[in-house]
Amino acid sequence: MKTFIFSFIISVLFLGCDKNNTALTPARQLAGNWTTPNPVTFYYSSEGCGGYARYSSFPMKVNWQITAVGDSSVSITWTLVSSGSQSTIGNNCGLPCPSLAFPLEFVGVISGSKFALDEHQSIGNVLVGIFNFTTDNITGTMTEKDCPVYCSGYSTDANTFILTRVN
Repeated sequence: MKTFIFSFIISVLFLGCDKNNTALTPARQLAGNWTTPNPVTFYYSSEGCGGYARYSSFPMKVNWQITAVGDSSVSITWTLVSSGSQSTIGNNCGLPCPSLAFPLEFVGVISGSKFALDEHQSIGNVLVGIFNFTTDNITGTMTEKDCPVYCSGYSTDANTFILTRVN
């Protein structure tokens, strides 16, 4: 009788498993609309005065529309929700402050619960951020640097770029 009960329990456990279930891929988990619930401080930097340094800060709220491209990559369209006033925190030696032209386009390459954020620049795709994600949160650091004539770019402090799922 013990053997019968043991066999019955094992049979129920294995017959209850659906071998045709397809696990959700990371790209499907990321797809959707994401926004920064609070303004994120971004910093403009350049090598206009010699060394590459921050010279201006500005708070922004942004929206990311993420679309699955494959099981391990996503396309990200970044739009501006709102921007606060710019503050001078250094010197750019009279060079103009660039403006971000929205929307911005990025590619995310997924590995586990992280993705590398790549931007297409004149030299090809360049890593500009590393982000961790869960079902409802994305957290990471942005470090965009472009060097067509002299290097300039924008960045955030470590892990202060936080987005939450909207839908």
